[in-house]
Amino acid sequence: MVVVTGQNKVSGNPDDAMSSSDAEDDFQEPATPTATQAGQALPLLPQQFPEVVPLNVGGMYFTTRLSTLRRYEDTMLAAMFSGRHYIPTDPEGRYFIDRDGTYFGDILNFLRSGDLPPRERVRPVYKEAQYYSIGPLLDNLEDIQPLKGEKVRQAFLGLMPYYKDHLERIIEIAKLRAMQRKARFAKLKVCVFKEEMPITPYECPHFNSLRFERSESETKLFEHH
Repeated sequence: MVVVTGQNKVSGNPDDAMSSSDAEDDFQEPATPTATQAGQALPLLPQQFPEVVPLNVGGMYFTTRLSTLRRYEDTMLAAMFSGRHYIPTDPEGRYFIDRDGTYFGDILNFLRSGDLPPRERVRPVYKEAQYYSIGPLLDNLEDIQPLKGEKVRQAFLGLMPYYKDHLERIIEIAKLRAMQRKARFAKLKVCVFKEEMPITPYECPHFNSLRFERSESETKLFEHH
């Protein structure tokens, strides 16, 4: 009967000998690859989306077609659902967007059929359109009230030098005056004048009238302008 032990016969060459630790190393389980190694070995495939996409936008649920989300190529939604980016899902399998979904329905309605929100929702929908980078919706909203009036107002105020600085100073003075008088409101008189020479024919008569005596009606007209 032959008995085989775990020890090898020691030969004359010590390099040929194998220690018990060397033997154990040869029979160890292969190490589990790290996430970095796995990512290098198995590159992530593009995420696939169904034709009908269930959405969870900040806890509000929506369902739409994939083609609707990709309506305009240069929007955030088109990029998100292009397959190049990973989108997490909630426990029910809906694709999750971490954004308040109150006005997301208005975003979808525009992508579906070009519908615009009612006037009272124009401002918040405009803000959402900015977040999702939907240029056509932004352009349409800027042409209706109240954004159209605001656009004209900002263009006019842009012609007035240091408008914001002066406005902040006016508010600061008014606040201080109200605190001194222990009142909720404060009234300030603001004088606006023009330093440069007139540039339109309509300004010339009023400007030139400063050099001469004016009648009462002319004075009121000039002060009004």
